[in-house]
Parts: sequence; structure tokens; C-alpha cells
Amino acid sequence: MPILAPRHAIAAVYAGLFFGIGVYMPFFPVWLAGRGFDPALIAFALALPMSVRLFTTPLGGILADRSGRPRATLVLYALMTALCFAGIALAPSALLILVGLGLAASFWQPSLPVLDAYAVARRAEGVLDYGRVRLWGSLSFIGGNLLAGLLLGGTFFAALPHDTVIWLIVVGSVGAAAAALLLDEAKPAARAERQTPRGGLAGRAFAGCPPVLLVGIGAAALIQASHAVLYAFASIRWHGEGLSDTVIGLLWALGVIAEVVLFHSGTRVTRRLGAERLLLLGGLAGLLRFGAMAFDPPPLLLLALQPLHAATFGCTYLGTVELVARHAPAGKGASVQAMAAWATAIAMTAATLAAGPLWQAFGALSFLASAALAGAGAVLAVVAGLMRTAQPQSAGSGG
Repeated sequence: MPILAPRHAIAAVYAGLFFGIGVYMPFFPVWLAGRGFDPALIAFALALPMSVRLFTTPLGGILADRSGRPRATLVLYALMTALCFAGIALAPSALLILVGLGLAASFWQPSLPVLDAYAVARRAEGVLDYGRVRLWGSLSFIGGNLLAGLLLGGTFFAALPHDTVIWLIVVGSVGAAAAALLLDEAKPAARAERQTPRGGLAGRAFAGCPPVLLVGIGAAALIQASHAVLYAFASIRWHGEGLSDTVIGLLWALGVIAEVVLFHSGTRVTRRLGAERLLLLGGLAGLLRFGAMAFDPPPLLLLALQPLHAATFGCTYLGTVELVARHAPAGKGASVQAMAAWATAIAMTAATLAAGPLWQAFGALSFLASAALAGAGAVLAVVAGLMRTAQPQSAGSGG
């Protein structure tokens, strides 16, 4: 008898992975600034893992499908991520930090698409409710926000050194590896990827996928890329305005609390709205959220804007997963999910690289570029919806 039910084991892996992400997003840019990185170099450092995953994420998804062993894949990825971040903490120079980031991305970035595909496959077996399992990742993200903010801000005791940021990411990765050991391994039937056509990684993954899936993935990539300025410079901006690490952690957590509420009802919301409308909602919310942030809102207005993360990230995320679940050919779930992440990585890398010069030149007005990306994603979501209406029958395995 397994130690944990499948849904609990999957939830625990999400929790381990997202704890590290919850520490990384708000505080890694601040850690880089403390190591002497200027805005352009910070943007480059944050874009580097995204660039690396252009190659490693699709390959990671294809390997997981072809091996039929997602559990072993997730354990390996999580342990190697922990090892790479330990090296980053000990790196004596900016060059070695960048090398460590590139290596870490080779393992960290492919983990979520593989886990998403595994969770969706178990959902199809009736084992779990995807949204209610995935929300534990968001809760753990909040835990990473708050714990790192408390430890670095010295709210209740002496502040810890900023290298704590890196070691907390290591702890999350080791926890994810331990939880992944409790997963059931995939059935042999999951190895259908061996039958895919020869060609490049994108050709293998997207072979047989309908056009609506490709347009929808493009919409999701643009909307997720609209977060680039937020992820790179929001915490630094808030620091400059005198907000403490604790308050910054709370601001990030507030957005993800709203995301958790969405994921708790994710199955009902997805069934009612559908993938394309979820993407449209994410894009429109991005127009509002980032358009307002361009004008340097006061802390009270930030408290109102942060919950829009449930739409800009959460609706977009659910919409993407549902698109893949409905339209990916049988046996290629991890591959297509990884390619969706790959498309997002392309857009996010470009947006993050652009964020550095934009921030140096325009400061908070850079968020207008974020709003434009979100708006473009909303337009593509409308196109995808029209395509699905014109061709309602999907080639995929079902939502």
C-alpha cells in the first residue's frame, strides 16, 4: 500500500517545486543586486534560464514520454536542481553564478511540464481533480514568499543573510525529489511517443496537433511573457520605495492567494469557460493590471492589483493545460505540454531581455510594454476561440 494516495503525492511534488519558485521570483533579483548585478545584468541573468529551457524543456518532455518513467525523471530533475543551486550559493564570481543558473535551468524548467502532463493523465483516469491538486503548488509558493520575507526581513528575529534565498530553493528541490519517489510510475502504454515522426523537437511534439492548439499556445505565451517586467523589477522597485522584505513577500503572496481560490474551483471554472475564454480573461486582466502598474501605484492600490494574478497567471495556466489536454495526440501529453512551456520560454526570454534596457530608460513605464503583450495575447485567444467554433471536433485525448 502506498504511503500517500496518488493525489496527495502529486500535490506534494507541486508543493516542493513551487516553494522554491516562491522564494526565487520575489527575492532572487534582490539577491543578484546584492551581488553587484546592475539592471541590465539582472535582466540577462533572469533571461538566461529561460533561454536554456528553449532547448531543455521540449527535450525533457519528449524524454519523459519516450521513457515512460515520469517518476524517475522528476526525481532526477529535482536533485540536479538542488545541486546546481548549491553551487550558485557558493559561486565566487558573476560568471560562475550565470553558469550555475544555466545548468539549474536544464533540470528545473522541464520539471513542471512533465508533472503537469502526469497530473492531467491521472485526472483522465479519475484519480484526482487537477485544480485542487495544483493549488497546493500555489499554497507552497505563498509559503516561499512569506517565509523568505520573514527570514530576510528580520520581522521576529535577527535577519538572516541573503544567501538564505538560495538555500531555501535547495530545500524545496530536495523536498520535490522526496515527494516524487512516492508517485506511481507510468504505465507502459504511455510510451506511444516512440511512434512520432522524425524531425526536430517541435516537429515531433506538434505532429498531429490541430491549428487551434498552436494559436492558443501563442496566446498563452504572450500573456505569460507580459509578467517579465514584474518578475524582474517589481521587488527592486518596491525596495526602492522603502517597502520591507516582509511587505514585499506579502504582496507576492496576495496575488497567489487569489490564484489558489481560482485553482480550488479550477475544474468548474474550466468546464464553464473553456480554454480559449480562460486565455482571453488572462489577457484582458493583464491589460488592466500592468497598465495601472505603469503609473507607479501607491501600496494601497497594489493591494487591489495583486489579486489580478489569479487571472493573468492562473487563468492563462489553466487555459494552457486544458488546451493541451483536449488537443494533444494520445501518448504525447508531456511532449506537447513541454512545447507549450517552450513557446512561453521564447516569449518570456525576449521580454525579459528587453525589460532591462526598458527599465533603465523608462522605469515603471516599462509596464506599458507588458500591457501590450497581454493585449496581443487576448487577441490571439479570440482567434483561437473562433477557430474552435469553426472546427469543434478535437484530435486530442479529451479534457
